[in-house]
Amino acid sequence: MTDNQPIFDSIRVKMEKVGFQLEKEQAPHFQSQRETELKFIHPQLVKKWENDGYSVKATKFYIKQLSDDSDAEIGFVTGKSSPLHVSPVYSKSNAIDTFDGTPAWTNREDDKSLDSLLESIEVYMGNSQDYSDVVDNSVPAFLFTWNPKKWSWNDLAESIDQLESVGYVERRWSCGQSKAIKKGDRIFLMRVGEEPKGIIGSGYAKSSYYVAARWDGTDGKTCHYIDIEFDIILNPANNQVFDKEYLAKTDPENKQVWFPQQSGIAIQGEVVDSLEANWFEFIRKNKYVKNSFVSNVVSPTAPETYSEGRSKDVIQTRYERNPTARKVCLQHHGYSCKICGFNFEDYFGNVGKGFIHVHHINPIAEIGKEYEINPMEDLIPICPNCHAMIHAKRPAFSVEEIIEMRESKTAHDRE
Repeated sequence: MTDNQPIFDSIRVKMEKVGFQLEKEQAPHFQSQRETELKFIHPQLVKKWENDGYSVKATKFYIKQLSDDSDAEIGFVTGKSSPLHVSPVYSKSNAIDTFDGTPAWTNREDDKSLDSLLESIEVYMGNSQDYSDVVDNSVPAFLFTWNPKKWSWNDLAESIDQLESVGYVERRWSCGQSKAIKKGDRIFLMRVGEEPKGIIGSGYAKSSYYVAARWDGTDGKTCHYIDIEFDIILNPANNQVFDKEYLAKTDPENKQVWFPQQSGIAIQGEVVDSLEANWFEFIRKNKYVKNSFVSNVVSPTAPETYSEGRSKDVIQTRYERNPTARKVCLQHHGYSCKICGFNFEDYFGNVGKGFIHVHHINPIAEIGKEYEINPMEDLIPICPNCHAMIHAKRPAFSVEEIIEMRESKTAHDRE
């Protein structure tokens, strides 16, 4: 049988770029071919259809084999009543799902109807607008799951103890079939399966995906994994979790699938900022003060100071940063290096827009404890080269020392 996994992976990436959310991976219905199929939803698309006067009954979308043949095409399928089949806005189908005769879209060498369909959906949703004025290059965020019914986290308490004593804890975690997660991406951990359900942790990916033996020990089976460095983990036996009530506040338009059946689900970009702000406010409100990155301000929309700390080495020799603190810093200072003045957008155009490092004037490594910072006073934008020079020794050079070095070198060169 042909290995179709690369095709499934490629189509999934394209669909997620235009707003589709993977709900689950499942076995096909009433087909002898046991290749799995991908089931998606797109709440924003359905809502826009309804606002435009369509009666929408088909709200699920599938990537699947279109027949039981061993060399069957892989295509996009949805209900026959979907506006995708009747509206002239969308590209016409070019295949048939032999299961029930539903029109389908697939990519062929001389007919990329599936790609055309996704492009027409993007245009319909207004996602093809010019984003050149957006300067917030947010880190991609992904939702991971923990289901106590399937796996007992026996050392949960020990993991939390380690996090509270040294500021972080690393765990290997299954990422479903996702291959999109990269080192440095933001991770949120959702407890599913039984109450209390909700977000119980956050952190960052310490690796891209890799393949290893399946977590439940099934002989001959493998899984995709990543390594996660958690900055917060809550024990649902003792702590309030970030439950449906908080999620409703975070995502009032229900743009995101919050309780997926597998890990590695991308969090919609327009939801990430709200999630970060409300998550930190939730941590502050519930006085989980022993965890890292606790915001000490009441309003998540107008923060003044942020708590960071607990000395530890992390990705690219930097220290984990409060994402909201970084954002406030850059909104105040802009994106030019405070030492050399380099601005990535000036040199590289839109591809460099919003790119810059953020430097703590008071190095957390030397402080070695949790403390409060004011992003507008204690954080400054620094280009990667100047940032590397600051940390070329321990203790690190001060910003003033690096500026003096540059001025001295420039003066010497002019002699």
